Amino acid sequence: MFKQRELRSFLWALALVCSGWLACSKGDTESRHQGSGERPAGQPGASSGHTGGPSGEGGPGMARPAAAVPVEVAVVERREISSYIETNGTLEAENEVDLVARVTAPIVDLRVEEGMRVDKGQILARLDDRELRARSEISRATLDEAEQAFERAVSLQESQLISPEEYDQVVTRRETASAQYESDRIQLGYTEIKAPFAGLIVTRYIHYAEQVNPGMPLFRISDFSPLLCPIQVPERDLPRVQVGQRAYLTLEGWPEERFPARVLRVRPVVDAATGTVRVTLEVETRGRLRPGMFARVYLQTETRSDTLVVPKAALSLESIGDTVYVAEGDTASRRDVQLGFKEGSFVEILSGVAEGESVVVVGQDGLSEGTPIQVLAGGDASSTEP
Repeated sequence: MFKQRELRSFLWALALVCSGWLACSKGDTESRHQGSGERPAGQPGASSGHTGGPSGEGGPGMARPAAAVPVEVAVVERREISSYIETNGTLEAENEVDLVARVTAPIVDLRVEEGMRVDKGQILARLDDRELRARSEISRATLDEAEQAFERAVSLQESQLISPEEYDQVVTRRETASAQYESDRIQLGYTEIKAPFAGLIVTRYIHYAEQVNPGMPLFRISDFSPLLCPIQVPERDLPRVQVGQRAYLTLEGWPEERFPARVLRVRPVVDAATGTVRVTLEVETRGRLRPGMFARVYLQTETRSDTLVVPKAALSLESIGDTVYVAEGDTASRRDVQLGFKEGSFVEILSGVAEGESVVVVGQDGLSEGTPIQVLAGGDASSTEP
């Protein structure tokens, strides 16, 4: 019995010793392989044609390959680009006036309404002319009488039967009667309200049968062709502005359309209070623009042809300087660029990229040098108009 107990104790101790030796041996082996970046064959995660377990994923502590970032690109191309002075302006009519009454009389005839186009000299309204017509007839009769007296005086003067003083009095009465008749005739003409130029009736201030008095506004008439757009240009930009210079306007109603314009005149003095110069543009309305519209004005100052341009969307917003990312194979290359003119959605590149290279225009946020990328099909934005 005693010998059997001793034998069991010996075997148990021997098992413990063997177990400890195996554990130490395994730890030393793993330490050696970890130091050399390898794992023993047959162990989990061992290199055998894939990285990691059955699914091919890396185990804990293993570096995984970065996923490619999907991007869209545009080709660096050569084209014409211009620099502009950008400002705002409000459209005005070259000819726009308020027609006012010149005599006192009621309205007896209205012939036009707001929005109607009229020709030069067209009658817009009539005032009651009976009183002025009677006054004109009286003046005409007085003038006829003075004319007859003048003819008799001429005959008497030839025969020396009238004194010089009497003759001068007859001449004076004739001239006074003629002037009075002309005045009454002019007053009678004021009863017909006529358009001073061809244009549109913008406002009708009066109503039928309304009594009007001298100075009272009757109609506002405006000529919409051409329309003008006065702008204020800083004094420092005055050397870049001259008569005939090209420009274009954009308006809220037609945001995708450009309306051509040109510099019509430049005021020869600088406003001391604002340090600006008034420049007036003549605008092609294309039958759609109206006075009072607010416009964004782009005054062209210089044009460069056959220069490298890229979309503004290619500029990286995360960079302090001007930076773009170029697609080089399956990776992104960071480039510092020097910018030139900016026009619409395009910008001139003076250095940093070459013609034909593809710059990232969508997906560049978060990119860095060497980041794997995947160029999406149909992502070429080089055909976008400025």
